[in-house]
Amino acid sequence: MNKKITSKIYVLGALFCFFAGNAQLINRALVVPEFGNNTIKTYFPTTTSTIAVNPAYTINLNSLPNGLATTASPNCTVMYGNDLFVTLTSANQRIYRFPGYGNNPANAIANVSQITNIGNDYVGITADASGNIYTSEGSYLDTHIVKYTAASNYATRIDLGNGGSLSYFANFVLDGSGNLWATDYRNNRVIGIKSTDLNTTNTTFHSFMTNSTSWSANGGHVENTIASLQNLAVSSAFAQPEGIAIDSTGKLWVANNNDSGTNAAPTLVRISTQLQSVILNTASTEANPNLTNSTSGYQVWNLPSSVTGRGQLGGMQIDTAIDRIYVNEQVSGSGMWLDIATLSNIANNFTTYQLPITSTNPGNGGIYLATSTQILNRKEVDSKSVTVSVYPNPSSGTFQIDSSLAIQKITVYDPIGKQIPLSITQDNKYSIQNSGIYFLQLEMENGTIITKKVIIP
Repeated sequence: MNKKITSKIYVLGALFCFFAGNAQLINRALVVPEFGNNTIKTYFPTTTSTIAVNPAYTINLNSLPNGLATTASPNCTVMYGNDLFVTLTSANQRIYRFPGYGNNPANAIANVSQITNIGNDYVGITADASGNIYTSEGSYLDTHIVKYTAASNYATRIDLGNGGSLSYFANFVLDGSGNLWATDYRNNRVIGIKSTDLNTTNTTFHSFMTNSTSWSANGGHVENTIASLQNLAVSSAFAQPEGIAIDSTGKLWVANNNDSGTNAAPTLVRISTQLQSVILNTASTEANPNLTNSTSGYQVWNLPSSVTGRGQLGGMQIDTAIDRIYVNEQVSGSGMWLDIATLSNIANNFTTYQLPITSTNPGNGGIYLATSTQILNRKEVDSKSVTVSVYPNPSSGTFQIDSSLAIQKITVYDPIGKQIPLSITQDNKYSIQNSGIYFLQLEMENGTIITKKVIIP
């Protein structure tokens, strides 16, 4: 039964970059809440340049079992491991959990459960490496950030507060150090909470506020090189911000909804790691336009608007393997995909970058980019004929992999999709340095992809 692994472990990011081309999704699935249609759909790559919904993963909230059928609208989504969490609003406001959605969506729907229904509105949501959930809970334009702990099976609730201001937290992201970042739609700001403060009721918030002075007179500029985008007026760094994400270098990205029309076009903002540090160590930092002139400050890009009107951006995700941005675009009811490397040179043509998803408005468009270990693709579903053993499991950190077919490639992820280093100790034996729960993605010689979980206490 034992088969020797016939090739080295590849850096998956490099492989993705090589095959990326004009593909929209690379070995990833995109979970999309359709706010106005009471459904959640998941898109998979179908060719090198197209994506499509896989109906097996579609969730219709109107027909859920267990007394949980609802006309509520899905706002935002996140996955921890293979479980899907969804925030709901408009009616029967609550958070639902679909256990094992990535492995078996039908079984996940049959076993749906409710995490909470305390608030009158649930908006943004994210999960940390331990499975704790952070959500925006309250009522429209008045939410707090609340933590539900995984260790208590989400029964323990910690109200982190709103930083002393009526706020509307649209979306969240955790950085590599475990600090929590959120967009505040109501106050045109981004807030940060240090990782050490995430267990404290009414904790300390650190704000990066939009400027209230003239953009151009104070040195503000955009990064676009194409004149038709470069010349579009920017009046405010943040204009009803909604989407937020982290790229491969740790820079923080923000997508402006721009409901009020403050800016002439939809905008993306990138905040340097140096400025993030300043923000986290200051009560409130001004987003002065002159900071756009420094690589240690922040940068702004205008994006093309759809033919149906000035664009409004919602939830955002970044594939850090290839630094590709995926963002909800509410006016067109679709999305956009943009490569960070070429962002400054994009054309003023929305259709070139349009992502063919259905993303209804209103709603925060909290899309989620799942890894292939979180949501199984077709090759993984068809992998029952391949036998793989990982042992000992749990292990002290060193384990052996035996398989009925030769393994071409191994990639390791933690439960939130971060790639983890894997060391070779000897033939068929491997080690992971730190304790935790990890997912091994194994690509076999016949193209089948197998996912195995390994536990290191």
